[in-house]
Amino acid sequence: MIPKGSMITIDYTASIIDKENEKVFDTTILEVATQETIYKPDKIYEPMLVVLGKEWIPKGLDRVLMEAEIETEIETVIDCVDAYGPKDPSKIKLVARREFQKLNINPSIGDRITIANQLGTVLSVSATRVRMDYNHVLAGKNIKYKIKIHELIEGDDKKIKALIKRRLPGSLLHDMKVNINGDTIDVFLPEQTRFYEFVQFAKAEVAKDIKELLSGFTGINFIDYFPL
Repeated sequence: MIPKGSMITIDYTASIIDKENEKVFDTTILEVATQETIYKPDKIYEPMLVVLGKEWIPKGLDRVLMEAEIETEIETVIDCVDAYGPKDPSKIKLVARREFQKLNINPSIGDRITIANQLGTVLSVSATRVRMDYNHVLAGKNIKYKIKIHELIEGDDKKIKALIKRRLPGSLLHDMKVNINGDTIDVFLPEQTRFYEFVQFAKAEVAKDIKELLSGFTGINFIDYFPL
């Protein structure tokens, strides 16, 4: 068993279970994404970091992983109640068509639209009103997961690198240096990270992650590193 709070990396493929049918909607594996025609060019396909018990993943999957072993493959179906929740009828609402017109939006069935600071799915459209579903897109769905548990990450330096990689996906860990000086962390970032979108926001999120997940540190310095 893997203790709660452990930091692990996994590969997964997730499918919606609908009666006798399965439809893959997400994966960390490039070959599967290509085969299932769900490839997204802006997504980095690599193992995902998970901290067990932190609700980074559906709670039902969290429990399954805590009962598993490192370097094993598992297959499980998570009921909607323990995945993304049941469908809540109160989150299906009618919105005046003029609210969309104010934003120059012409809604169509299936569109994902943010209106009045809420993200929802368009269910139907009439001349005067739009029926919106503000449930999570996977609410009410049973989810099947195929998972490979790769690694238990141990040691503060490795954990810090993993947390940085989570916020800066695609970054090369072997080009990143982490020095721990008492209660202060110095991170030497490779040159490539300068070109990442929202890199400053990512640094702030890394600091928040370290404060929440690691003890004994009071600050972190990010230093751009240019090898000569």
